[in-house]
Amino acid sequence: MLAGLAGVLLPVLAHLLSRKRYDTVQWGAMQFLELDPSARRNLHLEDLLLLLVRMALIALLAIAMSRPWFNGAWLGRWATAASRDVVIVMDGSYSMGWEGRAGTTKDAAIRLARQFVNELHAGDTVMVLDAREQPRLAIPGPTRDRERIRQALETLPAPSGIANLHEAISKGLQILAAGTNVQRDLVILTDYQALSWKPEDDTLWARIDDLMAQSTVSPRIWVIDASAGEIGKASNFTVERLKLSRELAVPGVPVRFSTKVRYRGGDTPIARNVYVEVDGQRLADQTLRLNLMPDGEGTVEFDRQFDKAGSHLVSVLLDTDALTGDNRSDAAVLVADSLPVVLVDGDQKLDPTRCETFFAKVALSAAGSDTNWIKPSVVAPSELNTDTLRNAAVIVLANVASIPAETLVLLEKSVASGRGLLFTLGDHVPKDGYSIDPDAPAAALFPVKLIEVATEPNKESQGIRVAGNSLELPWLREFRADKGGTLTDARFSKWWKVSPLSPRMSAPIDEEREGRQRKRNVAAEVGSPLVIAKLTNGDPWQVTRRYGRGMTAVLTSTLDADWNTLPAKTDFVPWLHELLFSMASTSTNRNVEVGVPLVLNVAPELKVEDYEFVGPGNKHFAADRIYDELQPGAILTDVRLPGVYRFTRKAADGKPQSTDDHFVVNFDRGESDLTLLTDEQRQRLAGENRMSFANDLLELETRVFAESSRTEVWWILIYGFLATMAIEVWTIRRMLRGATEADR
Repeated sequence: MLAGLAGVLLPVLAHLLSRKRYDTVQWGAMQFLELDPSARRNLHLEDLLLLLVRMALIALLAIAMSRPWFNGAWLGRWATAASRDVVIVMDGSYSMGWEGRAGTTKDAAIRLARQFVNELHAGDTVMVLDAREQPRLAIPGPTRDRERIRQALETLPAPSGIANLHEAISKGLQILAAGTNVQRDLVILTDYQALSWKPEDDTLWARIDDLMAQSTVSPRIWVIDASAGEIGKASNFTVERLKLSRELAVPGVPVRFSTKVRYRGGDTPIARNVYVEVDGQRLADQTLRLNLMPDGEGTVEFDRQFDKAGSHLVSVLLDTDALTGDNRSDAAVLVADSLPVVLVDGDQKLDPTRCETFFAKVALSAAGSDTNWIKPSVVAPSELNTDTLRNAAVIVLANVASIPAETLVLLEKSVASGRGLLFTLGDHVPKDGYSIDPDAPAAALFPVKLIEVATEPNKESQGIRVAGNSLELPWLREFRADKGGTLTDARFSKWWKVSPLSPRMSAPIDEEREGRQRKRNVAAEVGSPLVIAKLTNGDPWQVTRRYGRGMTAVLTSTLDADWNTLPAKTDFVPWLHELLFSMASTSTNRNVEVGVPLVLNVAPELKVEDYEFVGPGNKHFAADRIYDELQPGAILTDVRLPGVYRFTRKAADGKPQSTDDHFVVNFDRGESDLTLLTDEQRQRLAGENRMSFANDLLELETRVFAESSRTEVWWILIYGFLATMAIEVWTIRRMLRGATEADR
């Protein structure tokens, strides 16, 4: 608005234009009308005064419209403080659930926020930001409605997960940058726990400084301790994340669960009860009692077999202590009737024992039994079609010589929608890797570049075998020699030398949302190749890659006995089962991180609009449909709160009718370390006027509303504008009166 100061030139231009010269005509009586020199000087002075007054009018108006302000309380004695934009950042991490004498730290923070809002002026705007791993707005936009602010504070979700305070501050500063008031404050209500601040990361805080420097009106950041120094005064017990050997199982197959219990803040040994629940039912025979040392830990491990197919929730719990947010750990397991696998035989022969998939099919089939964990079916490459792949969980291409372009498209869609694709290499595999166009979506399905077929250099030597130290994944460790496994005894006479390829992004796949009948392009995410097992000479043996919702993998040798002795080893059967289960389990995504969408495969006839996701705090979320010709699904993308989610059928009374499918959104347990910010760290965070720490609400209000408050003075300039207009009128009247007296 200060650009309006250019308007002060308008009176000057008008004055210059009024001095246009005219032709002079001499006539005799003119001498009696001329002013004397003294009167002429007075007239020039009055003209100059009128010019300056009019310039001052424009200048005062332009400056007033720019809304100037001053810092400090001295002007507040005569002027009203400027309206302000306020963003209140509420720490939502689970350490805010610490139970003190007057309730939890979160409750104290809400009380402080309400008291602070009550002190604001009627014209001040407020926004509430819930600071978690992914900060979110508790109010859609700035509001002056105090009742709306109160409701937003009262309905904040329970403390959970971690708080990314740096990200919350960045988002708050961006909100304030779009504000309209010259007073802009960001108030953080937290418990001073050090983990959420990352005080040693100078790069993060340099970005905050840049955001503040870019703002036309520099905001002020205030921090207040809502815990009143009570946090961490008692011992704390923590259950770490619950790990499981597999997310996908079948009835009768044991699943191993393991976790650790940590003891912090105490100075004497103590015994603690550990409980196990399955689907909400506590198992009396699984109750453990751990003896823990100060700052020590204990390990909890147990196996569980599930008799019925379906989704199951397994939980490990502790007795309640001052911090309840880390007393429970959950994991979801999907139990299927069996795992359907399609074996594509690339070397079919009349003698079935010489076929490429003979040993694999025998290993996966239990002759004469109806309880197969895996149900294999063998097809020729030409038989791959939509009907063949619709019900498959994993597709195995065993030494296939060529794949038509239309089949590659079908395989790409299959893997992107959640299936596993395993390539086993042999003498029929072409060196160019099936001649896949590098720009085609299917190019990322094959995660390696083929170099050449290698052979065992010396048959009299120890030979090439599986390197035991490369078996680091949990499901592979059981096959190491030090665990009694025989997988590392298998000898390889031939294998393909390969090099992993960098990840690529596939072409978009179509997704149509129910009710809107529109298309949306969703690109399948492609991960980096991971070598999960090597041969003793260092060459890769198993390479995997995440592709969309599924997984693709390569075995650099055959599944039969042509190139290795693997089928003759006792570990061949369990290893092949575990490999296929690990590839199929990637599509379940029942245990995810914060922000990862929850995806559930559903039957084509299921009406997704009749179902919903129910999350922590009994919060209801609408389910969106995934349109996929091979595998329809339901999806929830708003996954900001950690905890247990359920996919349930809606009920007329708003309560779920069933809990058919479980999901667990995990979080970092680092918040259990209740180490607080030191004075040195606070000074480092404060930087050069970056932020200010207040000990209590009174100090915060004193500094916000008095010592550092900004007062607008535009109204003083408006009064000056009116006064100058009066001077202009008085000057014009005086000039007219003087001209009238001169005429007389």
